[in-house]
Amino acid sequence: MAKKKKAKINISGDNPLEIVDSEEEVLDLDELEQRTFEQLGKTFKAYIEASKELLSGRYAHLKGWTPIYMSDPGQILVSCCSDGIVVRFERKTDKSELLMAWFPGQLSEIAAVASQGVINCYTDRNYVSTIPTKGLELKIIKGNSITNIKEEIAVARIGFDVVIERPEQFPRPPRKPYCLLSIQNSLELHIEGILEKNDANPDSGQRFLTRSALRLPVGWDCIEIYPFFDLEQWKPEYAPIWAENDLLAIAVAHQFQEMQFQSLDPKAAAREHYAQLLKKFKELLDSNPDREETLQVFLRDNPALLSPTNTKMWPKLALGNRKTDFVFREANGEYILVELERSTYQLFNKDGHTSQDLNHAHGQILDWKRYLEDNLSTVQHELGLTGISTNPSSLIVIGRSQDLTPDNRRKLTTIENEIPKVKIMTYDDVYENAKSVVENLLGLLWEVPGNTRIYYLQNN
Repeated sequence: MAKKKKAKINISGDNPLEIVDSEEEVLDLDELEQRTFEQLGKTFKAYIEASKELLSGRYAHLKGWTPIYMSDPGQILVSCCSDGIVVRFERKTDKSELLMAWFPGQLSEIAAVASQGVINCYTDRNYVSTIPTKGLELKIIKGNSITNIKEEIAVARIGFDVVIERPEQFPRPPRKPYCLLSIQNSLELHIEGILEKNDANPDSGQRFLTRSALRLPVGWDCIEIYPFFDLEQWKPEYAPIWAENDLLAIAVAHQFQEMQFQSLDPKAAAREHYAQLLKKFKELLDSNPDREETLQVFLRDNPALLSPTNTKMWPKLALGNRKTDFVFREANGEYILVELERSTYQLFNKDGHTSQDLNHAHGQILDWKRYLEDNLSTVQHELGLTGISTNPSSLIVIGRSQDLTPDNRRKLTTIENEIPKVKIMTYDDVYENAKSVVENLLGLLWEVPGNTRIYYLQNN
C-alpha cells in the first residue's frame, strides 16, 4: 500500500501537473477517507485497464475515434473532497500515473483549480458569471502573407458555468455514477465564407465552411465532476461496463457529428483524400528520389494520378525483353504504354537538343511497339491485352517542370505533333493534371495548415 503524504500540486499553462512533496511525511486520514482512497484507486485502475483492453481487442476499430486520455492516458488526478470527486485526465508525455488526492475544500473550489479556471461551479442558479472578464481569451487574427499585416477580427472568452443540483433520480449500479459535467479539451472553430469570383455578381461565389480543431492552453484533456458521492457506487467490478459504454457513446457521437458535416458536402471526404494524396506525391517529388522505382511504386499504388480514366492496370508488364512501367486500359478501350524516368533527369541539354535520357525513353517506347507488331496475337490473348493495337498511345514521364524554359515547352509540343500518339510529361505535369481532374469533379482543393477541413455549401 502506497504511503499517503501531504503535497503541493503545481498547475500552470499547458504543462502536466507537478507534485511537490511536503516536509510533513504522513497524511492523517480517517477510516472512511482511507477506504475511499483505496476503493477509488482500484476502480479507476480497472476502468483504465478495461479501456485499453477493449481498444486493443473487440473495439480496436474505434481507437482512431477515441480520445487519447482513454486510449493512452498520461497522469490522472482523482481529487476527492467531502462533497464529490473531480477527475483530471492529462495527455501522456513521459509517464502514465494514477494520482489520488484528498482536498480540504469544496467541490466547486477543486473544480476551478483542477480545470485551471475554465470550469466554475455554483450551488444555485442565482450566480453572476465571471467568464466575460476572466474566461480564457480566444482571438481570431487575419493575416496577409504578402504585406505581413495582421488584423484582429474577433475576440471571445471561453469558460463553463455549471450549477450543482441534485437530480430527481440517480443512476443505479452497475451504471456509472451521476456525472455533473464531462468536458474534453477539444473545441472546433467554424468559419463561413464565400470564394469570390472575378465577375460583377458578388452572389456568384461558392459558399464554404471551415472546420478547425482547437485546444485550450491548459494541461488537461478532460475534466469530469461527480457530486453527491456514494462510495457504494464506485466498485472495480463495475468499471469494465463503464469503459465499454463510454467507448460506444464516443463512437456514436463521432459518427453522428461526421454524418452532419458529410450531409453538408458529400464530396468533402473524397476531396480531402485526394488533397492528402497529392500532398504526399508532391513531397515525394521534392525529396528528389534517386531511383524511378520509388515513384513507380507510389504511382502503382495510386494509378489515378497517371490515368484517371483507366479501367485496368498492368505494372511491370514485359513486352519482349523489356518491361513497361505500366500499361493502362482506358474506359474507351484504348491502351497506354507508360515509361517512367527519374524525376532528377533533364529533358534537354544546354544546347537545346533532347537529352540522352529522353531519347532513351522514346527508344523504349519504339521497342515495345515493334514487339507488338511482331507478336500482337500473343500479347492480346496470352497477356490479356484484349483489343490492343500495334500503335497504342504512350506516355513518357521524366524530370521536373522547373527545369524547362519556354523554348523547351515549345519543342515538346513540336515533338508531340510529329509523333501524335506519344505524350511527354514532367512529374509536375502529372501532379497538375491529376489536381485539375480532381478539382473538376470535386471542387477546388485548398492547402490549409493543421487539421482544418473545408466544406462547400449549397448557395441559397
